[in-house]
Amino acid sequence: MKLYLDEHLSPLLARMLRNRGIDCLTAVEAGTLGQSDEVQLAYATSQRRVLVTFDRSDFLALATQWAEHGRPHAGIILSRQDTASELLRPLLHLLALRGKDDLTNHVFWLQNYKVLPRP
Repeated sequence: MKLYLDEHLSPLLARMLRNRGIDCLTAVEAGTLGQSDEVQLAYATSQRRVLVTFDRSDFLALATQWAEHGRPHAGIILSRQDTASELLRPLLHLLALRGKDDLTNHVFWLQNYKVLPRP
């Protein structure tokens, strides 16, 4: 699974993911900084990348709108705003569980993939 990090996610998260062999691109690197949510999703889809964002309500509405118009996207991972280190474990867990799946038109809530601490 290839990821596209929306502009509000830390570049540190991208480095942490890449250090673990995960293909990830940031909005800054893609040159899409400041573009609309629709442009961000269209770009991620054109690159076959799953978009990761804190902008939950807007992207959920956009995913619904695209579905109503039969417009596919490469997948969206929604998260509450958190630090790179707090996002890393659930992202790795999601990737371990779903990394080989086709995530076209799927929307995920990242906090559903939190790994419980070991006893």
